[in-house]
Amino acid sequence: MNATVTPVLEHRPRPKPLRPFRVGAGGFLLLGTGHLSLTAATALGDPTPQQRASSEAMRESSTTLLGLERSTLDVVEGMSLAMALFVVVCGLLALTAARHAPALIERRTAFGWIALVASLVGLAISVLLLPVPPIVVLAVTSCAFALSLRRATP
Repeated sequence: MNATVTPVLEHRPRPKPLRPFRVGAGGFLLLGTGHLSLTAATALGDPTPQQRASSEAMRESSTTLLGLERSTLDVVEGMSLAMALFVVVCGLLALTAARHAPALIERRTAFGWIALVASLVGLAISVLLLPVPPIVVLAVTSCAFALSLRRATP
């Protein structure tokens, strides 16, 4: 008696891409709100002598563009706050899309690729110019967006 046993192949459901995408979007929120919180705490705190000297030097240096004169300190602080705000808004938009238009994430669309590319470029800039916290957060967001795309239907 020769019995052949055929293995039963279990059909495992494909892991969904929404959860890692939400992690990536949450990372953007964390990065932006963390930056805004740190900026507020620094502004309310007592600056070191080096920080005072640096701020004074930036106040004395100015640039004029299209008739508007701004100090270097104004430009640096303004760009920093605007970028933090935009990162928060990108995170909120991504979470809104995950809730109201999940097909953008469940399929491999430009939407998911844009989130991944933005995260990777931010990570590269952070590695070159910024301290550890944004490097860690953007490494996590990049992995999360990449996993989401890998799980998405082509």
